[in-house]
Amino acid sequence: MRLDEDLVRKAHDLGLNVTKVCENALKDLINRIENPNFQKDSKNCSDNSQNSDWWGRPDLNRGPERPRLRA
Repeated sequence: MRLDEDLVRKAHDLGLNVTKVCENALKDLINRIENPNFQKDSKNCSDNSQNSDWWGRPDLNRGPERPRLRA
């Protein structure tokens, strides 16, 4: 599988596990294709019609930043 170098570098700089992110995205996409009427069971999911009035933004007091991974 080939990925854009800059994108992978940025993901690693942000501490993301690119392999796991890709795996989870593929699982989710396959599930959505196979089950088009499926909705995730999540209280804070933005596409959950039962909770359409929920909103928020990132916490301004996130605590110490974790160390960056070096390539």
